[in-house]
Amino acid sequence: MPVSGLSEWFRSRTIRNKIIVIYIPLVVLPLFLLGYVSNRIYTQSIVNKTVQSVSDNARLISTRVQGILQNAESSANSLTLSLNRVVKEEGEPGEVEDPRYTSLIVNQISFALLVFPDVDSAVFVDTGGRTYASHPSLQEGADHFPDSEMLKTLRRSSGENMWFGMQKRNFFVRDKGQVVLTLGKKVIEINTGRTLGWLILNVDEKHLSGIFPAVGSEFRATHMLVDGKGRIVSALDAAMLLTSVDKPALRQWAMASGLGGTDRTFRDGGELSVAHRLNLMGWTLVTRVPMKELTRDTGKVSWFIVALGAGCLLLVLFGAGLLARTIATPLVRLTRTMRKVQDGSLDSRFEARGSDEIGMLGAGFNGMIERIRGLLQSVRSEQKLKREYELALIQSQIKPHFLYNTLDVIYTLSEMGRSKDVQRTTKALADYYRIVLSKGREIITVGEELQNVRDYLAIQRIRYSDVFDYRIDVPAELEFYPILKLTLQPLVENAIYHGLKPAGRFGTLTISGELSETHVLLKVEDNGVGMDSFALEAIWEREEPAKGASLASFGLRSVQERIRLYFGEPYGIRIESKPGEGTVVTAVLPIPSSHRETGRKEEEPA
Repeated sequence: MPVSGLSEWFRSRTIRNKIIVIYIPLVVLPLFLLGYVSNRIYTQSIVNKTVQSVSDNARLISTRVQGILQNAESSANSLTLSLNRVVKEEGEPGEVEDPRYTSLIVNQISFALLVFPDVDSAVFVDTGGRTYASHPSLQEGADHFPDSEMLKTLRRSSGENMWFGMQKRNFFVRDKGQVVLTLGKKVIEINTGRTLGWLILNVDEKHLSGIFPAVGSEFRATHMLVDGKGRIVSALDAAMLLTSVDKPALRQWAMASGLGGTDRTFRDGGELSVAHRLNLMGWTLVTRVPMKELTRDTGKVSWFIVALGAGCLLLVLFGAGLLARTIATPLVRLTRTMRKVQDGSLDSRFEARGSDEIGMLGAGFNGMIERIRGLLQSVRSEQKLKREYELALIQSQIKPHFLYNTLDVIYTLSEMGRSKDVQRTTKALADYYRIVLSKGREIITVGEELQNVRDYLAIQRIRYSDVFDYRIDVPAELEFYPILKLTLQPLVENAIYHGLKPAGRFGTLTISGELSETHVLLKVEDNGVGMDSFALEAIWEREEPAKGASLASFGLRSVQERIRLYFGEPYGIRIESKPGEGTVVTAVLPIPSSHRETGRKEEEPA
């Protein structure tokens, strides 16, 4: 139809038809377009959130798996020391089997398995070929060990921990069908360097795959550990163990993902896979999620938007005649509102001045925007809640190396006969963990936090008496102010390990506090190596820092983010430092309205 003919046709229509012709492209089509765009945004948001959630679960599984492997290595190291102690105290056994000596060795093995329950079984074979096992069934097939590649490999080693891949074998296992990950170690006498024997520790595959359902997933995800050859070494489905990944493309992708340092995703048909590398063994944790699980709720939203658009269209068709005289102005206002929303202003609303069809259309439009805002707010809330869960997880983790080192100090002091120091160190350790746990509270008083720091420094002074001394000068009036648990301790630890120790001279650590008009200021100051401007800038960078500064940057950044999460953006930490002169880290905290009364109330139950 020519333009002139179309214009003539339009002029000959009634006002109702004219409104319909104009209203449909100006209102209904943008509404459907907005619905379509909103649906796509919502769908993509759900997929991204799901991928992030799966990745977080993968990191949690990875942490727990590597914890099991590290516990096995700790068990091997502990047993090595225990066996050395038995040989030193009892001597090596003669040619005739000594039941008492055998009992001593087996008791040491059993105790190690009790302390490290992640280890399923353990065997020690001395140089005379005598076998000491944690379970009698491990003796079956022991005659295969002397000719095994495992022993040949251990003979060539220098006493380091050696992992042998996930496998089935016919010796030193509780069940011949058992799939185990084995840690081997040549046991060397510490004083002479002689070989005492060989230690074999087994980690049952079920200990690893048992983590998968414990972590769980709302998306019916399946997990499996894949080695560098594309072989499945751990999975809930026992039939999959020690077989190659079924899909060649997925197998190649999993093997390639094991070479990288970041999580990677892979889509194959109706399935999404996320790969996470485990550095200790070179394995890759592959999590597979059906795509239909990710988008199962988007169909409802799509039908809702379609139904809403259809309802709006019906309102236009049936109400155009009655609203011909009053539709123009509301239509213009509605169009303007829609344009604002399309520009990203979700606070814009259509003001309906009646309860007619236009009012209903505007109400439906506003309701849809509210629902979109609700969905976006829900995503933000879930992200915030996830951060709080991660914070709770971090605060609930008690650093094993600090505990191990302190126990070593206590043991050494006991060997030296310094019973008073043993008592003081043990009491400081107990008080430290009492405040760290603090009955689940996240907020404690400054006094409690300072006591925690005193206990921590009391232990560290015993370890590093030649490195530093400390002084705490915080006014008593500040002790009742609230503070986030574990705010000062990480700053003190950072000052010791990254300020005072590297300085190579005796230093001083000072903890002080003061009250300004608007803030509580707590300072941790050291006269250690200090930092230049480039190092200070690197602390706040989000990218992965250099290896030497990673722990320091993470500790300071963690305290900063936790303070801001609980108290708001105006608060956090400030850092002043000069190379060769030292560093001052100031924690800036809010002043509560009734700090002294609140502080006393919180202090009483503790």
